[in-house]
Amino acid sequence: MTQLRESTPLDQTEAIDEVGEFITTLFSTPPTRLTNCRGWTAHELVAHLAAGAAEEAELIEAHLVGGPPRKTRAHHERELPFRALPDPELREQLVSNAGRLTLALDQLGKGDASDRVQFSGRAMSATDFAMHSRSECTLHRWDLVGRDDIGWKMLGQAALTEHALSVLTSMSTLPETPANRLADRSEQSPARLVLRSEPHDDVAVSIAGGALSMTLEPIGETRADVELDPAARLLLLWGRREPSAPIDVHVQGDARPMLDALMGC
Repeated sequence: MTQLRESTPLDQTEAIDEVGEFITTLFSTPPTRLTNCRGWTAHELVAHLAAGAAEEAELIEAHLVGGPPRKTRAHHERELPFRALPDPELREQLVSNAGRLTLALDQLGKGDASDRVQFSGRAMSATDFAMHSRSECTLHRWDLVGRDDIGWKMLGQAALTEHALSVLTSMSTLPETPANRLADRSEQSPARLVLRSEPHDDVAVSIAGGALSMTLEPIGETRADVELDPAARLLLLWGRREPSAPIDVHVQGDARPMLDALMGC
């Protein structure tokens, strides 16, 4: 997560500041408030972000000084110490770790453009880490407050869907990955599901030979299997569902169980 700061509400001409919008929302959310994220409270969600920022910063810092690579620690291992902190101290840790990560990313970005750091099974550049922070703040802001105008605009950005497809097919340790949600379909017949959110490209989700792939494709000429808003599609890819957003389903046969698994049905 990049450096946190307070922000003012967006107007239609301003660029979106996902980090700023998240922290503004967090400031007004009690730590005991239940979120939409796997049953976490706001305190547990902050622990997730504070631990993630610390882990990313540590991996990048070690890479910058030529240290030996190591595996990314599992979520529960790195988050438990943060969950145990009093909430005011935890939120201070979030800000501190975000600042530490910002400095590390600045240094990483000044090096070779091809420089990459392994994080959760994915080789990431400074740009990739920055996009991941934007995505985390956008998704977890929705986890805190659900749908509102600013959040829906944030979720509907095409760049975040493109990032999701890359992350969700490369970070195998994430519980949200469709591969984990669709594990029980690995031995079943091949299936393909097209998610359409005009005017953005289609997202094609396919299973063949036990392997899952997700790709962007130009909008097809035939009716898609699922039609939904771009923001709702991003949430669906990450294993979430906004009840107020309509989803039109035209899928039958082998692809229907795949859709049900994606939606948690």
